[in-house]
Amino acid sequence: MGEKQGRKAENSKNKSASPPPKERNSSPAMDKSWMENDFDEMREEGFSPSNFSELKEELHTQHKDTKNLEKRVEELITRIINADKAINELTEMKTMTREIRDKCISFSNRLDQLEERVSAIEYQMNEIKQEEKSKEKRRKRNEQSLQEVWDYVKRPNLHLIGVPESEGENEMKREEKSKEKRRKRNEQSLQEVWDYVKRPNLHLIGVPESEGENGTKLENTLQDS
Repeated sequence: MGEKQGRKAENSKNKSASPPPKERNSSPAMDKSWMENDFDEMREEGFSPSNFSELKEELHTQHKDTKNLEKRVEELITRIINADKAINELTEMKTMTREIRDKCISFSNRLDQLEERVSAIEYQMNEIKQEEKSKEKRRKRNEQSLQEVWDYVKRPNLHLIGVPESEGENEMKREEKSKEKRRKRNEQSLQEVWDYVKRPNLHLIGVPESEGENGTKLENTLQDS
């Protein structure tokens, strides 16, 4: 271990002492010595022609693993971005849900108020209907009372003396017939008087008996009326 560290130190000194590539001479001897120094350094680092292929394969494997890791990292980044989008969408949906819930509550309150108003209107309508029914009943009673009063006024006031209504109606009919008969008799008597006045007053100077009888009938008719 100490020998390797000593060789590394010497090689580093040789490297520091050797000029840069542009300043090196292009002689074959110098190139050979520099190549030997490079191989020595590679040997000290653990490189050898036998394990070079293994190292190359290991590098290739590590390169693949690195690419796979990069893909996985990209996938994770994509998932994180999608998760952020999903979280934002869920947040928006939550906000919209709250707004919809608030609107539903407001709509429900309005429906309750509307139901109360409808109930009040129905109550008022029922009261109005009851009042209309009462008014209709009073109107019918008033009409009936007026009809009764009118009927009472039309027929003779026999109810006050205890005459039944049917007998009162019959009495009215009989009275109307009697009035009609008296009217006809009066008309006939007036006609006879008129005829008697028109002809000469012969009774005073000796009217015949037939005409005297007619005068007597006229007097009797006037007395009956």
